[in-house]
Amino acid sequence: MAEGSTMLTRRDFGLAAGGLAVLPGLARPALAQRAGGNLVMAQQAQPPTLDAQVTTAQAARNISLHLYETLYARDEAGNPVPDLAEGVDISPDGLTYRFALRDARFHNGKPMTSADVKASLLRYGRVGGSAFIMQPVDAIEAPDARTVVVRMKAPSPGFIAGISSPRAPCAIMPEEEAGKEASKNEAIGTGPYRFVEYRPDSHVQLARFADYVQNRAYQGMDGFAGRKVPNVENITIRFVAEGGARTAGLQAGEMHILEAIAVPAAQRLRSDASLKMHEMMPWSFQTLMLNLAQPPMDNPAFRRALQAALDLEEIMAISTDGLYRMTHGWQHPGTTYFAGDAGKELYNINNKDRAKALLKEANYKGEEIILLGDSSFKNHNDTIVTAAEQLRGIGINVRVNITDWPTAFSQRTQRSGWHVWALMLGIEPYEGPYGVVGFFSGHAPVQHVRDEVIEDCQRRLTTGLKEEERKQAVADFQKRMYDEAIAIKCGDVGIVQATRAQVRDYKPYRIPRMWGVSLG
Repeated sequence: MAEGSTMLTRRDFGLAAGGLAVLPGLARPALAQRAGGNLVMAQQAQPPTLDAQVTTAQAARNISLHLYETLYARDEAGNPVPDLAEGVDISPDGLTYRFALRDARFHNGKPMTSADVKASLLRYGRVGGSAFIMQPVDAIEAPDARTVVVRMKAPSPGFIAGISSPRAPCAIMPEEEAGKEASKNEAIGTGPYRFVEYRPDSHVQLARFADYVQNRAYQGMDGFAGRKVPNVENITIRFVAEGGARTAGLQAGEMHILEAIAVPAAQRLRSDASLKMHEMMPWSFQTLMLNLAQPPMDNPAFRRALQAALDLEEIMAISTDGLYRMTHGWQHPGTTYFAGDAGKELYNINNKDRAKALLKEANYKGEEIILLGDSSFKNHNDTIVTAAEQLRGIGINVRVNITDWPTAFSQRTQRSGWHVWALMLGIEPYEGPYGVVGFFSGHAPVQHVRDEVIEDCQRRLTTGLKEEERKQAVADFQKRMYDEAIAIKCGDVGIVQATRAQVRDYKPYRIPRMWGVSLG
């Protein structure tokens, strides 16, 4: 763990260590064996679309990242690495990116060329779920079949991070499909599995792509890149909303992989020899977002009172059933942009006397504070309920509002009607600093009031050509988040993915990866 992080003991669940500490290129190669078997994976929700470019839904990523690949992807530690590109040459002024393409073949049998890549990137700028990553692009050229040149209007150091993000993947598809409107394209990519059928409210069926071209620059699995070996012949991804039903299906052998299993269930089943539990830490940040447009939250002294009052470890222990990590960073420890001790002295203060003094400084008169949560995610519900009890303990007049997830998400976009909102922030910290800093900056920051220091940090992060400049911007952002109590980070949340014991060579990650595994 990087220097400056704080790791407090969590409860021992007897689960095998997961995590992301695998060095690129050093992962054990997938076993070379005859492809075969029908694997069933269960997930909570069905995808809103199979157009990988347009949706940020986790339920879609679980499927689309088996069908599609990207120029750059993320390795086991979340860093951008080549995937369909062999590499990139960036001009010293940061305005020209020249990508060399590796051999690849689409599911329709067509070899991938630069024309397909150009058309896919242009389409992403029109319909992509993170289309803003293409805004700095001035022109895209395809000088030959194996080369793509991207020319920028201005330097954009986050461009490779953007096109490598799995949030709404910048998927490469045939040129003719890239000419189609959002969600009107056929699901044709270069990935290790090809699309067979989608039955809403039931399942998606995939099949091994016999002509898949493996990336031989890698020895084994490496995040969403690496050498992908499709050992299993058929994959069925079932949509099972109820957690107990997914667990029962795993126990009965009707399902081989669960996207996630509740921690109490994982603890209960850890001694079952027919099952394996795979812990992944970290999965997301648990946060309390603050609405700075709503008095008295517009008063920094009041926000600092909340920051001082909360026992964050109690919140984490209850909301996660014990699977958590106490760390202050707004980037994960061990990653490039982890900002060390910036703001650490203001993390998890848990000092009620200090909080009461700050309430007096803020001239708090007992105004009602609305804590917004939802019943769809246990972490959100329990975080709000626990925080409410702690704040009542220092004399804050709290009202808890628990709704369903869509209602809570919609409410938080309003400048009134809420003061504190519980959110697990997952894919953004995994992606790196751009999404996290961007969450609190721009035309619609989550706190509803722009902070000029954070705006400057975002500007320096997105335009600085030197890595040290960008690192300093992230450190300044993290310090500002604590100094002004813009939001409260509670800690890091882990998850448990589960498999049948017959699933060999499975490694937990942001999605259940079904390449490289086999059925024994």
